[in-house]
Amino acid sequence: MPKKKVAETKKKTPDLTAILGEAEKDQKGSALVELDTESLTKSIPHISTGSLAIDYLIGGKENTKGVRPCPGIPRGKITNIYGLAGSGKTTIALQTAATACEEGTCVYIDFENEVEPRYAQALGVPVTDKSRFMLLQPETLEQGMKLMVKFASAGVDLIVVDSVGAGVPLKFFADPGGQQQVGLLAQKWSQFLPIFKQKISDSKTAVIGISQLREKMGGMGGFGSGPTRDAQGGNAWKYYSCLRMMLRVIGKDKGKDWDGMQQKVVETVKGNIARASLDKCKVSDSVHHQQDYYLTSGVGVDNERTILELAMKASVVKKAGAWYSWSDPSNAQEYKGQGLEGFRNLLPEGWLATMFNQVKPYLSDKRDGGSGGLAEVESDAGDLDDFGGILGDS
Repeated sequence: MPKKKVAETKKKTPDLTAILGEAEKDQKGSALVELDTESLTKSIPHISTGSLAIDYLIGGKENTKGVRPCPGIPRGKITNIYGLAGSGKTTIALQTAATACEEGTCVYIDFENEVEPRYAQALGVPVTDKSRFMLLQPETLEQGMKLMVKFASAGVDLIVVDSVGAGVPLKFFADPGGQQQVGLLAQKWSQFLPIFKQKISDSKTAVIGISQLREKMGGMGGFGSGPTRDAQGGNAWKYYSCLRMMLRVIGKDKGKDWDGMQQKVVETVKGNIARASLDKCKVSDSVHHQQDYYLTSGVGVDNERTILELAMKASVVKKAGAWYSWSDPSNAQEYKGQGLEGFRNLLPEGWLATMFNQVKPYLSDKRDGGSGGLAEVESDAGDLDDFGGILGDS
């Protein structure tokens, strides 16, 4: 006998809008995120770091509309910058603060009490204008957290925490030697960050948390296990950051200067060559990519030197002995000078943007592992009440 055909029943399409309305009937507000095609024609809201190389690194590949996803520190999200001394963590944070203050506001939570106002001012931070910039040095971790919540709720553009491992929990003062102090700071951040992340998502406040690297003794992992480096602040900053960037020094930038004491020109260290590596990146496709940049003592990130070195590596700038030359693509005029500084001084106004555009294709080249790097050399939520027990007994 022929088998009977089973009538096919078409699956009913659920009414998503009706389901959401029913689910949120007794709630305030809506969890729905409105999406539109505008996101393809403009970048994620962000704040420039003041470094062309780092902004380019974070930015990611251009989409079909020619837009880079996020060329800077993303707003409404948490960024964790970590590394050893001299790699430019505070410098990058202060330069980002200067950018934020151009048209907005920044609050700098200085747990370490180490920020030098004169250096901050040299980087462009309006240190004397409290309507745009505030440097705060809380006595306890909980006090700093309360300030973070208060300013984020008010819609400040940027909050910097320097550093996340330097805040001292209130309980430590009551019982410095107590057993409960082990892991207390990491526990506090672990409780605080998930709620705070919701708060900044609503206010579109960008947050930078700076972590120092510390020595961590290796366990019984086998032969040769020894000290490893671990970022301060616990794992919460790893988990709740949408962007994690490691900075490290890969070399020294040396030059010649006049020494008045010796009455002669001597070779001196002018700054560091540093490398930025993205360990985590949820705003673009740049995760695990890296970029190098120059840090000049007392000046900050030297964009000109950084781009000149990259241009030489990409053969955009030619070097023959002590002579440097570059052909301006806008007018085919060639500029030639002796010595890097002499050559730089001969370049026309606007050369940096023009040369950077020439270097961009090289930065995206995969032949060097995607690093686009310089030569490495040997290197010496809810209301404040929601935070209940998190903020402690202050």
